[in-house]
Amino acid sequence: MKEKLKGKTETILLRISKEQKEKIFNIVAKSSYNSASELIRAGIDKEINLQMYKDNMDVIVKELSNLIDMKLDGFIKSQRKLNANNVRISAMNTYILGEVMRQILGDEFYENYKNILESARGKANYYVNRDTEGISKEDLYNFYNIGKIYRNE
Repeated sequence: MKEKLKGKTETILLRISKEQKEKIFNIVAKSSYNSASELIRAGIDKEINLQMYKDNMDVIVKELSNLIDMKLDGFIKSQRKLNANNVRISAMNTYILGEVMRQILGDEFYENYKNILESARGKANYYVNRDTEGISKEDLYNFYNIGKIYRNE
C-alpha cells in the first residue's frame, strides 16, 4: 500500500552501508512502518524538527522563563507581604516593651533598655551584613550569645 505524501515529492539518492540497510529493514519488520522509505522519512522529519527546536531554543527558553516568572510573581509578592508584616510586628513589640519598661520601671531602667537596644541593633546589623562564609565559629557563637552579657549569665 502506497502512502500519500503531502505536496510534491522529490527523489534523493542515499548511499548507506550494507549493515545500515539491514538494520533499517529489521526495524521496519518489527515496527509499524510500512516501508524503509517511510522509516527514513520519519527519521528525517524527526531530525528536521530537532534542528528547528535547537534553532529556536532561545525563544523557547525566554517564553518558559516568562511563564515561570508569571507563576512565581504571586508567590514572591506574598513572601514580601509576610516579611513586611513580620518586621512591623517585631518593631511594634520592641516599642511596646520599651514603653512598658518606662512605665513600670521608671526612666533610669528605660534609658538602660534604650542603650541595650541600640547596642543589640548595631551588633545585629553588623552580623547580618557580614559574609557568613567568612565568620569564624567563635564569631558565630558570640553572635548567638549577644544578649548574654545583659542577662548576667
